[in-house]
Amino acid sequence: MHRLATIPGGWNPSTDGVIFVEQQPAPIVVITAADTDIQTFAAAVTQLPTDFPELRVVNLLQLQQQLTIDTYAEDVLAKAKVIIVRLIGGQSYWSYGLEVVQETALATGATLIIIPGDERPDPTLISHSTASLALVNQVWQYFIEAGVENYQNLLKFVATQFLYHPTNYQPPQPVPRIGIYADYPRGQSGVGIIFYRAHYLSGNTAVIDALCQALVARNLTPIPIFVSSLKEPDVQSELIRYCRGVDVLLNTTSFSLASLETDTPQVDLWETLNVPVFQVVFSASTREVWEASIQGLTPRDMAMNIALPEVDGRIITRAVSFKAVQTQNTSLQTDVVVYEPEESRINFVADLAAKWSKLRQTPIEERKVALILANYPNRNGRLANGVGLDTPASCLEILKALSLAGYNVGAIPETSDELMQVLTAGVTNDPEWQGTMRQSLAVADYQSHF
Repeated sequence: MHRLATIPGGWNPSTDGVIFVEQQPAPIVVITAADTDIQTFAAAVTQLPTDFPELRVVNLLQLQQQLTIDTYAEDVLAKAKVIIVRLIGGQSYWSYGLEVVQETALATGATLIIIPGDERPDPTLISHSTASLALVNQVWQYFIEAGVENYQNLLKFVATQFLYHPTNYQPPQPVPRIGIYADYPRGQSGVGIIFYRAHYLSGNTAVIDALCQALVARNLTPIPIFVSSLKEPDVQSELIRYCRGVDVLLNTTSFSLASLETDTPQVDLWETLNVPVFQVVFSASTREVWEASIQGLTPRDMAMNIALPEVDGRIITRAVSFKAVQTQNTSLQTDVVVYEPEESRINFVADLAAKWSKLRQTPIEERKVALILANYPNRNGRLANGVGLDTPASCLEILKALSLAGYNVGAIPETSDELMQVLTAGVTNDPEWQGTMRQSLAVADYQSHF
């Protein structure tokens, strides 16, 4: 292997160059893409005996370039006795890395354990392990149940089984798949907050705490609920029970419930809850990267936390937190990365929840709803235009549905032509428009909004 110039330093998701992972060798090495794994290991090792075999943990996102992988394999993995890789996305996600790790383990005789990053079985991925299937599955179960106690016993199990270092380890202990994180005094209305169980178990809850405090300040009752996955039927049943009486739901989990491969979206959970569901974004990048980018969020964040959740019909809000290095853990020789709340954006989401809660409690006949139609320049023929769509007819159907639901919509035009006559009687973007103007806005006031 040939060593080229590398970039020294710890966790930095925006670095495009080759990163040099600064770690000393250790008997046990864990490679994972989950920050919560690193947070939990950092807490777990503090309660192990002083003579316990050393552990190194590295974030897989730091091992993306081939030279970085080669160098890490040569400097750290080649001297390890046990290598554990927890991979999200399957073999294809980190194919070169897996190849190098396998070659290294084969050359050194190290025990190699490769497991999925979630609870879905991946026989192809697991088959690359050199330990027996029973032992690999037990390691996987420790990760699935999670929590500091399970991670401590995971390390004891590994030391006993593979390093001839006897310990009194316990089998994986079940941890609830769903639960209430904290109880708050009852306010005017309830607001559910859904977040991942992994954050609860690793203590990565500063953003949830900030959201709860902001809601309490607005006389709302936060109901923070941790979940393993929204796709589990038992979790869904419990979530429905916990969320009885809430007016708004703030969801911070990624992806969607609906499957893009089916004709009918599977969104029974949201339909049963029957409340507005807002998607609150935990950005996987740093605040500095977000501020410097014209797009703001990264493509990864956009896909996981905006595009896919929109398939469920969730209402997108804002990124309320960004990743930051909390500390450099000397035992693991790695950065411990956590989510840090962004106060202004926390307040924005809390204000949004308060307003929607008030709207939900407002009698239907007193609610005011605006239907916004396209008003393209040049001519009125482009008003309410939609390629392949009859927008005016759709608008009439929406007005009729609102009327049946109890909304005060006034007189509804009988036909699409009548609706267009009503719209063109007011101000439009047609340069030849000659109607009477009853509203105006100073140029300076207009420009202040942009």
